Amino acid sequence: MSADRRLARLHYALLGAMTLVSFGGPFLMFAVVRGGKSALWPPDRPLEWITIAVVISLGIALFVACVTIGWWCPPPRRTKDPRSR
Repeated sequence: MSADRRLARLHYALLGAMTLVSFGGPFLMFAVVRGGKSALWPPDRPLEWITIAVVISLGIALFVACVTIGWWCPPPRRTKDPRSR
């Protein structure tokens, strides 16, 4: 597998994970918060706070990874010979 394909897969994997956390995370938080003794805010169980913190932290980490992928994953080298592909 070429470096181009691995890099493209990494981009799509990050984008897919970001989409999953962005759309699924609020539903997960809502489901967990509604499960305690009190369905109102603030959450009354540590599990609720941990779930909220993990979803938000994961969203921020994936966002930073998507924005900075050009810095930590350099593009593959290009050759001038078109037959080398």
